[in-house]
Amino acid sequence: MVVLPSLSFPESELAKITAIDHYEERLLCTVLLLDRPDVRVVYLTSRPVDPAVVDYHLGFLADPVAARARLHLVTVDEAGPRPLTQKLLEHPEVLARIRDLLPGDGRAALLPFNVTAGEWALAAALGLPLDGPPLDRVALGSKTGSRRVARHAGVAVLEGDEALFSVEELASAVERLRAAGGTRSAVVKLNDGFSGQGNALVELAGPTRPLAAMPTTFCAGGESWPTFGPKIAAEGAIVEELLASPLASPSVQLRISPVGEVRVVSTHDQILGGPGNQVYLGCRFPAYPSYRSVISRAALAVGEVLAGEGVIGPLGIDFLVAGDHDAPAVFLSEINLRMGGTTHPFWMARLATAGRYDPDRDELMVGGRPRCYVATDNLKHPGLVGCPPAAVIAAVAGAGLAFDRTTGTGVTLHLLGALAQHGKMGATCIAEHPAAAEERFAELSAVLADVGPGGRR
Repeated sequence: MVVLPSLSFPESELAKITAIDHYEERLLCTVLLLDRPDVRVVYLTSRPVDPAVVDYHLGFLADPVAARARLHLVTVDEAGPRPLTQKLLEHPEVLARIRDLLPGDGRAALLPFNVTAGEWALAAALGLPLDGPPLDRVALGSKTGSRRVARHAGVAVLEGDEALFSVEELASAVERLRAAGGTRSAVVKLNDGFSGQGNALVELAGPTRPLAAMPTTFCAGGESWPTFGPKIAAEGAIVEELLASPLASPSVQLRISPVGEVRVVSTHDQILGGPGNQVYLGCRFPAYPSYRSVISRAALAVGEVLAGEGVIGPLGIDFLVAGDHDAPAVFLSEINLRMGGTTHPFWMARLATAGRYDPDRDELMVGGRPRCYVATDNLKHPGLVGCPPAAVIAAVAGAGLAFDRTTGTGVTLHLLGALAQHGKMGATCIAEHPAAAEERFAELSAVLADVGPGGRR
C-alpha cells in the first residue's frame, strides 16, 4: 500500500487551515495495518516524520519490530502548503525510490486522500492502480455536483442554486432565495472548499446588489468579497438557505468497490464551530440513534447513483437534520469523493481495538461490546507550543489516559507534528459509552492545558 496523504486542494484554501503542512500525518493510522504480516506500507510525506511519532504508532502493534521492517517512509523534504502530490511529481529521484520499493507483482495500490489530475499522473508515473474516482467523475463530489447527484438519488437538498460562476449570478440566486421567503440567511459555498473554510454567510436583508453591501461573514479569516469573487469565477459556487437551528449535522462514510458494490463504513455526528457552525472541528461516533438508519439509507441511495457513474473508492456524505428526533427531516449537505476528517479516527479506533464494524447496528464491536469515541484535529493550547511529541505522549500515558489494548479503550493521539510550531494536535477518545468518551476528552483537555514547553507539567 502506497499511502498518499496529499491534500490536493487550491493553495489559497489550504492556507486557511492552521498547521496544514502537518495534516499529512493524520493517515499514519494506516501503519496499524502492519499487524498483518502480508502488508507493506510505503508512506509519503512532504517532510520527515518525528521518529517518536512513528514509534508511537508502531507501539499499537503486537510486534513493532517486525512491522517497522515493512514500513517505508519516503519524503521529498520540502516544507510549504503546496500539495504533496505536486512536490512528488517534481522529484523524479523520489519516484524512482518509490518504484524500487514496490513488489513488482501487481499487488500494490496507491491510496490517496483525495483525487485530482495530479494523483492520476502520479499513479501513472508509479505504474499503480489508484483507489479513487476516475478524473472525469471527480466533479460529482463538488458542491454543485453534490446537489445534482442528491436530486438524482431522490434525496432532499435545501433551497438554493448551484453552478454559479460570478458574483452577479450569485446575487441573482440570493435574490431568488430571499424572494422565496422562509429563511433569514444564506450560505455560499465554493465548489472545492473543505472543512467549511470556503463558506460565507449572507444575511438576507436590504438590497442584493451590490452583493458586497449585504452583511456577510466569511468563515475563513482574511477573506472578503474582493478575494472571494475571483474564487467563485475560478471554481464555481452554490448558495443555499441556512437552517436556523438544525438538530445535527451527521456524516456517512461509504466505500464503493471496483465492481460497484456500495457499503456503509461508518456514521458520525460532526462537531462544528466557527461562524454559523460552518467549520468542521471534530466528530462523535456513531451518529445519534434516531436518524442513523435514515441517513444510512439516503447515503446508500446516493452511493448507488455514484457507482452507476463509475465512481469507486472511499467517500463521505454530509447531511443536515432538522425537526426533532421523533420525525427528523434529512437534507444532503455535500458529497466528498475522498477521505475526510472522520476517516482517520475510525481507522484508528477500528485497528487499535481490532474491532469489527456491524452495519446493522452501526456500531464498532469489540469482544461483543460496542465502542464509541469523540475525535478532533483541533486541540490547541498556548502552552503546547514548542512541546515535543514524545513529551505529550508521556504526559497522556502518565495521566492514565493512554489507549489500553486489553480493554480496547483510551486515548489515541495524532497530528503531533503540529505541536512545536502551533501548539495544536488531534486525539480520538475511545470508550464503551458516549458519556465515558466525553469524560476522557475532558480529562485529556485538562492534562494538555497543564503541559508546558518541553513537556513540563
